[in-house]
Amino acid sequence: MREITAEDAAKEIRRAYDVAATQHGGRDWTAIARLAERVDLTPAEMAEGIRHLARTDRRVIIAPESNQKTLTATARMYAVRYGGQDNHLITWG
Repeated sequence: MREITAEDAAKEIRRAYDVAATQHGGRDWTAIARLAERVDLTPAEMAEGIRHLARTDRRVIIAPESNQKTLTATARMYAVRYGGQDNHLITWG
């Protein structure tokens, strides 16, 4: 079984975000589940990486989806519990 650190997961997530931003014409809110499609990380590894980013990079903002009815099973699976709530979106300010 492989072991990945929160810092390594954060690096993979950042690369995936940069690729997504390039393909969509700029930096904006991105679904965490969409980033999960671009990396080889488990939901737990994604969560650890995103929590690491939220703690160490002041430009990172994570937020819950405002319309919870639109969340897919995958979006719920990759939700990151942080700040007392499940977060589904990420951006670099």
